[in-house]
Amino acid sequence: MSVSTHAPNDASTAAAPDHTPRPRPGIGVAIKVEITKLMSQPTLRIVLALCVVVPAGFAILMRAGSNRPSDTLFGRWAGTSGFATSLTVLNWAAAYGAPLLAGLFAGDIFASEDRHGTWKTILTRSCIRSRLFLGKAVAATVCVWFSFVVIGVVSLLAGLAAVGSSPLVGLSGQLVGSGQALGLVAASWILSLLWTSVFVALGLLLSVVSRSGIVGVLGPLVVGIVLQLLETIASGQVVRSILPTTPSDAWHVFFTAPVPAWPIIQAVVTDVGYTAVFAGTAWYLLRRRDFAGADAMPAGRRRTTVRIGIATAAIGALLGGFSTVGPTALTATRLDTSIATTFGHLAEVRYQWQTGAQADPTIPWHAVCNRGGTPIGATVPNSTGAGDDWSCTISDLRASDGVGTNVLDVTLKANGCYEVQSPPGAVGPLYVTDDRGRTFFNPLFAFDGCLGTP
Repeated sequence: MSVSTHAPNDASTAAAPDHTPRPRPGIGVAIKVEITKLMSQPTLRIVLALCVVVPAGFAILMRAGSNRPSDTLFGRWAGTSGFATSLTVLNWAAAYGAPLLAGLFAGDIFASEDRHGTWKTILTRSCIRSRLFLGKAVAATVCVWFSFVVIGVVSLLAGLAAVGSSPLVGLSGQLVGSGQALGLVAASWILSLLWTSVFVALGLLLSVVSRSGIVGVLGPLVVGIVLQLLETIASGQVVRSILPTTPSDAWHVFFTAPVPAWPIIQAVVTDVGYTAVFAGTAWYLLRRRDFAGADAMPAGRRRTTVRIGIATAAIGALLGGFSTVGPTALTATRLDTSIATTFGHLAEVRYQWQTGAQADPTIPWHAVCNRGGTPIGATVPNSTGAGDDWSCTISDLRASDGVGTNVLDVTLKANGCYEVQSPPGAVGPLYVTDDRGRTFFNPLFAFDGCLGTP
């Protein structure tokens, strides 16, 4: 009897499959994967390129052209100081750039999984739900913050290179030196990062709720436009205290003298609060969602989109209807003090630029403001609130000067900032010549100021 020897059969001797559960990727891996997915999209790479090209092109335009966006805060100085160039860009970036970037990076980050039907694959093989949410939220925030910082850095560097590093005229008329202006501009962009986080969280929420990339991408921009419209009419403190755009104006106080701390604290608390509410709601809805049952079907997507639109319109109409309810910080008394201080500082700046010597800072400038053609000095109920019908008399109280009063046309905005047009016959033309024959922009001809965030 012989014993035959057979070669081992690979199939029979192969190791049995290892069914031991393997650990899911950590939060760091989730963030890295989500950032890679975002940056692999051609549209978003184009957006990043525009974040470089647009602010640089604006700085070059301010250097080469003569027209200035004088209806924008710091816009009238955008061609004379690179710091003002960057701040002019910040006005637009905060109002429209932040919601647009948030929609592009956060608005489709969850909805894309619905569109491609990849939810069950990701949650069963790749990552647990909490890590996936954090990974997507952090990735979207990092991309939006990075893009916003790029806009800020490019606008500042391009402004300094193309326009120059001349001192900046502040919102109280004071001259801010180049070193201080650099720090204040950087602080303004950094503070505005919290404002962008509000729209990132909103984009995440819309992406989860609607399951539609279109709603998620365009929704933050639509909400941003609605908020900007409310910003122009809401002067009552009831609405302004809850309006998300109020903190977005907080960086204005960096350029007033003195700098109040409360608007900055309010901005931080409000922005963090809105971000937490929007992001928390998005996580709550995602955590409760069933990805295997009927809830996984996109049948109600259109109805959800309509409901979101109706809710946005209703909230906007409600806030608009109550926009002037309650007390207002836009009063004649506050405007009197601010106008007198700002005009006095600008008069010193003009004298310094005219002669090259330091001006007398002790001149007792005095202003009295009223609305709607009401006689100056009269106490009337309508001497409060935003409007373009304010007028202020400005005078030097020293009898030895023999200087008469001049009437300034003032537009007071709901956010506490104002535009002033001076009579040319009293302060001179837009461009004047100094004692050495050089032409400079007359700071008293037209100027901006701020009372501080209401």
